[in-house]
Amino acid sequence: MRQKSTAAVLAFFLGGVGGHKFYLGEIGWGIIYAIFFWTYIPTIVGFVEAIVLVSMSQDDFDKKYNTKALMGYESKRLTRDAIPPQVIVNIGDQAIAANQQNVPPSLAPDTPVDQNIAKEALDRRILKFCQTKGEVTLLDCFLEIEEVPRNILESHLENLVRAEFLQVTNRATDGKIVYRLDN
Repeated sequence: MRQKSTAAVLAFFLGGVGGHKFYLGEIGWGIIYAIFFWTYIPTIVGFVEAIVLVSMSQDDFDKKYNTKALMGYESKRLTRDAIPPQVIVNIGDQAIAANQQNVPPSLAPDTPVDQNIAKEALDRRILKFCQTKGEVTLLDCFLEIEEVPRNILESHLENLVRAEFLQVTNRATDGKIVYRLDN
């Protein structure tokens, strides 16, 4: 996973030769910077990019540079657009997602404990699905767990990967991103 501070330091000190571009996975831009380093234009742009990187929020940095590393192209494409905040409501065995503005008071989780229970129920459901199928894609999860919006499902998958319950790999046959239980 790429670090914002490392990218900013590389942009400041090695921006003229594109060191930060190579680090951030923008190889084409890195080569262009390296070719034109003698003009000092990449050096000036590197200083500006160092300032931009330092002032960028961690969430914006992660969306731009770390989403592909964690979840692959599919995740980057799906999380590009802002989606209104969602809440998971636990009703019996089902987790139902709804916009926070539209949740009737009787169904809204009253306490953080209720919210945690709903999140854990969805996590268990995802893990059981992965255990049953062996390996699943985001689309498989989305089709299996219909009542949960894609952005919430995706964030739960990312959290399960970070918590090391799931592994993210590419399927050998078609290159698709798949999730497997981390044994």
